[in-house]
Amino acid sequence: MQSTFNRLVITSALILSAAFLTNGFILVLCGYNPLQAYATGITGAFGSAHGLGETLVKSIPFLMTGLSVAIAFRCGIWNIGAEGQFLIGALAATWFGTKVAYLLPNISWVAIPLCMTIAILGGGIWGAIPGILKITRGVNEVISTIMLNYVALYFVSAMVDGGPLQEISRTGPQSDPIAKWVFLPRIFPSSRIHIGILIAILLAIILTFVLFRTSFGYQIRAVGEGASAAEASGISITLNTLRVFFLSGALAGLGGAIELMALAPQLTTTFSPGYGYTAIAVALLAKLNPLVTIASSLLFGALTMGSYAMQLNIGISNKVTWMMQAIILLFVIGSSSFHLITKRE
Repeated sequence: MQSTFNRLVITSALILSAAFLTNGFILVLCGYNPLQAYATGITGAFGSAHGLGETLVKSIPFLMTGLSVAIAFRCGIWNIGAEGQFLIGALAATWFGTKVAYLLPNISWVAIPLCMTIAILGGGIWGAIPGILKITRGVNEVISTIMLNYVALYFVSAMVDGGPLQEISRTGPQSDPIAKWVFLPRIFPSSRIHIGILIAILLAIILTFVLFRTSFGYQIRAVGEGASAAEASGISITLNTLRVFFLSGALAGLGGAIELMALAPQLTTTFSPGYGYTAIAVALLAKLNPLVTIASSLLFGALTMGSYAMQLNIGISNKVTWMMQAIILLFVIGSSSFHLITKRE
């Protein structure tokens, strides 16, 4: 166990070092001092209570979608649909928060769990669709999940831009704010840190236990390591495929609900900047370990805050910071995907 952990840390460190060296070269070509840029980014992400708080807040959607991708990949399922499942969860929470919550007593401890449950079901059902297509029709999940991302995106757009969930004033492509008693409470009054971070970390711990200490987790790992061998030993490929597709979608859907209920009480057409896609890198960098995904998501939260700091404090173009993040994603996904493909072969 210790050697595996050490190997994971060393591999991840090498991948990130290569990515940051490449980004340093890009910064030099663009006329910036890479040491100054990195120092500014680190200070922006961790150099103050506000910066650290915002880094934690921005890590939460990465953690939730990262867990979604990790659990699917562990089962050998290439779920690229966390983005769509994240959006559907947010849409379900919006429907509850703007339509149903006003019909119920304004009691937070009742409304919040109900809202999250509906988001979990929405994301889970959306995640199960490619699972059903894979089992019944042999449709490749990479294709179906990517296509469903676009279906979810345009579905959300149709609902809040001229649809039944658009705000009553019809002034813009967004929903009305959800009811105040559906908001997630903040941990510190002076910070945007909310209880969603505790939920996400608790889920990471629970999933780690399930994955490595339960029969269900053993079945997931067995199917992921070798479906034919798992089936020969009596493990149902069909059942586990459906269960994992639903669980993966449910995690991403809950992530969408948490983001809406804590930070963005109105659903817009630009609600997600691509959390579900970045989640692939988050999960792969963590080597599909739910517990290590906490650290991986924190890194990507810090990268987001650091990019803002570099833009504001030393004038680095947002195009350059976006390119830097893309380089990191490329290194992480490229190296990890190569490892997974060669391992399966």
